[in-house]
Amino acid sequence: MQTKQDLEDWYDNNDPWGYQTNKEDTIRLKKILSLLNKNYHKALDIGAGEGFIAKHLPADMISGIELSETAKARFPANVVPIKEPIEKYDLIISTGTLYEQYDHESIYKMIMNCSSYHILIGGIKDWLVYYDFGKEIKTIEFPYREFIQKITLYEISPSS
Repeated sequence: MQTKQDLEDWYDNNDPWGYQTNKEDTIRLKKILSLLNKNYHKALDIGAGEGFIAKHLPADMISGIELSETAKARFPANVVPIKEPIEKYDLIISTGTLYEQYDHESIYKMIMNCSSYHILIGGIKDWLVYYDFGKEIKTIEFPYREFIQKITLYEISPSS
């Protein structure tokens, strides 16, 4: 499993994923945002990295959880860093975190414990660990770098 130190080492470089300069990431961002066709009150990005997606979320208040202190220090001004969810969020996103090399079980539990409406999960299709997040609203798949990206928007049931 990847450690916190591994993440710190990775984020020693600014924008280590190349999100700011890779046209495929601009396309991926647009596709993610196209699934979120409403304004949310509170949004949470779990595994936010440097906030590349979080800063664009259609929400009045945006929070981000990131293990790397270096990445978290680079959050945009509109993204509030938090260590753990402290309330319910009507939008939770988590992209690139439900993989075997991460503590995906804890991430799943965190998502389910603090979600009140929509959950958006994304990542490399062949790497994603599947979990039941509720009613599937829409899934899109598209080429992304040398992989296939899968993004799904879920709606949780009121009893969740």
